[in-house]
Amino acid sequence: MHIKRVFSYRFRRLRRAALCGVVRRYPALKGLLSAATPLVVQKFSCGDQQASELMVFLPGISDVVEDFERNRFMEAVCASRKPADMLVADLHAGYYFQVSVLDRLHKDVIEPARACGYEAVWLVGISLGGFGALLYAMQNTSDIDGLMLLAPYLGEDDLIAEIAAAGGLSAWDPGAITTTDYPRRIWWWLKGAYALPQEQPAPQMYLGYGNRDWIVRANTLLANNLPRNRVFTVAGGHDWKAWRTLWRAMLTHREAEMHLPSNP
Repeated sequence: MHIKRVFSYRFRRLRRAALCGVVRRYPALKGLLSAATPLVVQKFSCGDQQASELMVFLPGISDVVEDFERNRFMEAVCASRKPADMLVADLHAGYYFQVSVLDRLHKDVIEPARACGYEAVWLVGISLGGFGALLYAMQNTSDIDGLMLLAPYLGEDDLIAEIAAAGGLSAWDPGAITTTDYPRRIWWWLKGAYALPQEQPAPQMYLGYGNRDWIVRANTLLANNLPRNRVFTVAGGHDWKAWRTLWRAMLTHREAEMHLPSNP
C-alpha cells in the first residue's frame, strides 16, 4: 500500500507539471487543468479545540496538497509557541488560467473561516501560491491578517527589469495598467502598501527565498521594501529543501515578535 501511495503521489505531481507546461505553451488548452468547484482542501489541527488563528497554504505550480505535510510544515506549526489550525487549498494553475482564483479562495476558504470565528487568517504561499496570496491580499486586504511568502512568483523578467531600472519599487511608475495585467497590478499595490509608508493599509508580510533561486532578483526587489527582520534568505534554490529551512525560521521569528512565552 505504501508503494502505491508513493507512486500515486509522484504520478500526480508529474502529471500536474506536464499539464501546466502544455497549457502555458498552448493557452487554448486550459480546460485540461480542471478547476473543481468547490476547492479541494485538506485540514489540519494541533489539538481538539479550534485555534484562534487559521493558516491557509497555497501550493506552487506543480505541487499537490500533500506536499506541505510531507515537508513537515504542519509539524513545525504544531511544535511552535503559536499553534494554529491549517488548511491546504488545492489552488493549482487551472484556477489561475481560468481566472477563478479569487472567487474560489474567497467563497470556499476565507468566508467559511471567518464564519467559524477565526480571529486571524494568514496566507502561506509558495511560488505561484505566493502570487495568489498577494493577488488575494491586494483585492481583499481587510480579510487577511498576514502573509508568509516563500519564493513568490512576481511576474516575468521584463517587468522585473523595468522596476529595477527605475531604481526600485518606490521610484517605479507603472504607467497605464490593464485590468488583466495582474503582475503589474500587484507591484503597484505593493508600492502603495509597503514601499510608501502609511499610504495604504497592508497585512504583515514575511518573505523568504534561496540565494540561488531563479526568481531571486524579483524577490530581492520586494525584500528591499520590507523590514529587514522579516526577510529570510538561505543558501539554496527554488525547492522544498530551502523552503523547509525558511519556514522554520519564519515561525521562530514570528513567535518572537508576538512576545510569546517559551515552551516548557
